[in-house]
Amino acid sequence: MFEYTDSEISEPKRIIPQQYKTKTSTASSKLKGKVRVKQVATKFSLEDEKIILKGGGKGDGGEYIQFCGITSVERTPLFASNSKLTYLLELSNNLDFIATSILGGDLDKMLLKSENNEDVKCQFFEKNNIIYLIYGVFPDKKGKWFLEQMAKYYSDLVRGKDVNNLTKIDKFEINNKFKGHLIFILKEYLQLQDVFSDQEIPYLEDWIRIDYLGLSSMSIGVISLLLDEEGQLIVKVPGEFENLEEEMEMKESLLTAQIEAIAANTLGNTGAYPRWIAVKLGFQKYRFLTFRKYQNDYFLSFLSEGNLRKIEDVEAQIEPILYHGISEPFSGNLRPFNRLKATIKDLFKKVPKRKFT
Repeated sequence: MFEYTDSEISEPKRIIPQQYKTKTSTASSKLKGKVRVKQVATKFSLEDEKIILKGGGKGDGGEYIQFCGITSVERTPLFASNSKLTYLLELSNNLDFIATSILGGDLDKMLLKSENNEDVKCQFFEKNNIIYLIYGVFPDKKGKWFLEQMAKYYSDLVRGKDVNNLTKIDKFEINNKFKGHLIFILKEYLQLQDVFSDQEIPYLEDWIRIDYLGLSSMSIGVISLLLDEEGQLIVKVPGEFENLEEEMEMKESLLTAQIEAIAANTLGNTGAYPRWIAVKLGFQKYRFLTFRKYQNDYFLSFLSEGNLRKIEDVEAQIEPILYHGISEPFSGNLRPFNRLKATIKDLFKKVPKRKFT
């Protein structure tokens, strides 16, 4: 294990974007025009299981990063800070496909829920067909700043190069240089705690609209219900169909297969299931793929748009109906679930435009 200190790395000149600067207090007039920073210990290794960025004790609001990664949109792995978590690169590419092809936006964040009910987050940023990601526990604003810094330095290193066809020597030299930049970014994160606000950005909408509902057991889809009749989702299926109902059934099957693959891949690799995946459509506008775990290994999934905080209200309205079907482990008999699907469909017909407020 290597440990990095200030003397071992040639650090780039510190450039702090205007939106992250803070005003200086009158008590520190000597520092006028400068950003206040905390003097903190900066000894750590990229191979550490967790790089502690704030706190560290349970329940104290601690922040940490476990993985920093870079992959191309064309699925070429470019950088992994921790070889044990390299699978997150492939997962990011799979999520990016869902985000761009079906949800029609840019992959933004994913919240994972572990078996002991702990929340861990993946945050993403795409620039010039390269996806940057970090994995751990940190506020959104800090994660956004961190990813932007990663993209800035890595873009400089690969300028004029085809990242999908780098030689082994080029890749080694680029990654070796980038590690130094990454250590510098981590030190900046540690020192600029006072610059960032941990306050969450409010959603613009006060509603959530449900476009798809799925219920599965052990990665087997038992209910798939596409409620999107206005074409909000981009679901393309090959071939010609005799009627709209047949086309909708094919779209439901396609959505279910892709969503279940994401859930199974995430659970298998991380040991945690994705509570939600957020896709950014525009300024503070999002679509979501959400999952909720129930008894007997059943999972309820939604594709939605609007205010994520309202998803629990929708789940609460669906739960009493679900319990008629999920009280026993899935035996392979789909008849009870076909009746359940019809009941759920009737419930959504009573909600104007499937919007819950």
